[in-house]
Amino acid sequence: MSNAKTLLIVDDCIEDREAYRRYLLTDPHQCYHTIEAAVAEDGLALCQTTHCDAILLDFCLPDMSGLEFLYEFKHQVLQTAIPTIVLTGQGDEEVAVQAMKRGAKDYLVKQHLRRDVLQSAVRNAIEHSHLQRQLGQTTERQRLIATTALRIRQSLNLEEILNTAVAEVRNLLQ
Repeated sequence: MSNAKTLLIVDDCIEDREAYRRYLLTDPHQCYHTIEAAVAEDGLALCQTTHCDAILLDFCLPDMSGLEFLYEFKHQVLQTAIPTIVLTGQGDEEVAVQAMKRGAKDYLVKQHLRRDVLQSAVRNAIEHSHLQRQLGQTTERQRLIATTALRIRQSLNLEEILNTAVAEVRNLLQ
């Protein structure tokens, strides 16, 4: 089993936070460390100071909506995107679409939430985010390799070719 993942739960209802924590602690495939916030502002602050692998976000918070949180999160947090799962007391397709457009990875209705559904949604969101980062790194490496090959082909001077190759390999390894 891989290392524990840090999960931020932003929900004003303590009973809901406890239920999510219980569900996730029994996940047979992943271990979690949870941190919690009862209001959006505290959640945003935690995102800036603590590495989180995923966020469970209540749609209705006392200080702002889940959509407002997603907007603020996108504009305030200067780290890589953290997969966010929006949880709501009522299913609404329009709100779900808006949440996804603002960057949410999933949208779950609290009344229909089961242990296995939450566990799977969190694991999938984290895995998808990890794969996106890997894809970005691979794309950047391919770009560097193509640039290096082009520069080498453009030069006929052996010393310049070697210097270019060394410089580009250093860039690639960083």
